[in-house]
Amino acid sequence: MSKNNFVNRNDSLKTKNLYANIGKLITSSLDLDDILTGIMKEVQIYFDPQYWSLLRLDDATKKLFFCIYKGENADEVCNITLSPGEGIAGTVAQSGESVFVPDTSKDPRFSDKIDQISGIKTKSVIAVPLVLRGKVFGVIEIINRINGKNFTDDEHLVLKTIADFSAIAFSNANLYEQVISMSITDHLTGLYNHSMLNTIIDDYESKGKKKKRRRREKDTEANIIVVYTDLDEFKSINDNFGHREGDKVLKKYAKKLRALFRKEDLIIRIGGDEFIIIINFSSEREREEVIERIVDEMSTIKISSKEKEYSVSVSFGIAWGAASGINQIIHKADMNMYHKKRDLKGC
Repeated sequence: MSKNNFVNRNDSLKTKNLYANIGKLITSSLDLDDILTGIMKEVQIYFDPQYWSLLRLDDATKKLFFCIYKGENADEVCNITLSPGEGIAGTVAQSGESVFVPDTSKDPRFSDKIDQISGIKTKSVIAVPLVLRGKVFGVIEIINRINGKNFTDDEHLVLKTIADFSAIAFSNANLYEQVISMSITDHLTGLYNHSMLNTIIDDYESKGKKKKRRRREKDTEANIIVVYTDLDEFKSINDNFGHREGDKVLKKYAKKLRALFRKEDLIIRIGGDEFIIIINFSSEREREEVIERIVDEMSTIKISSKEKEYSVSVSFGIAWGAASGINQIIHKADMNMYHKKRDLKGC
């Protein structure tokens, strides 16, 4: 066997092992971060680059940001975002086509933005898109081989194949996240659903039990507020105008609740026209301020329709206490709402 044939055989075996290892990574886990970290380690071993990175494309802004970066001044570099068409990576993300630049000094698409911050000198680069069924998820870049030799066309093809594997991992992770989201989200309002409430309750109660075992004393710290709310005379909307109009009212109320409460507050539609909001707080003063704001703003909420000529008010009850007693707090908030409704009706 000639020396060239032996080298080619070794390269072929090395490439097959690379693909096999990446295939195992994708099929062994649904944790995208673990998969991508493993893939980029394989990239490091196979290509021996001086620097390498994986950038993710943000669907909302269409900008690239660094998920994984190996190089100088990593903290500063990871704060950088690249616009569509900016530099080699931006060009690849925008076009969905890979780019192999043996000499960056001769390529007008190259931007030294990262070089200036990292202090490195990019001489050669391969950048490939993570694309599946026309959707670009991100870009893998490798820069400069450590031994000083140029990357090859064959290695460009290998990196493109790795990117295809990585795109499958992104797609699988997105699909998994969608399934999870659907299982805990109310399809009508987009809020959390009753299934998510059960998970929250189990989580709070479990943490409370662990805390008591650890401290060997009763946990009396009041750290959550629960708001229990529903729409007054909601049944009449469905009866008089149909369930489609009732759905519109529920969507409008969900939108108002999102505007009223903070992003970190948990807003849950538990069924029908009933909603629960769970709010964490850290001090008595904060609790009082939050409750005062809730009472002021929720007392004035009206869901109206000029076309149908109706106006719906809302009722609510508030309770608070230790998070480990969340079931009791929810029940108390529900009872407080019920008593307020009864008092208003004069019953």
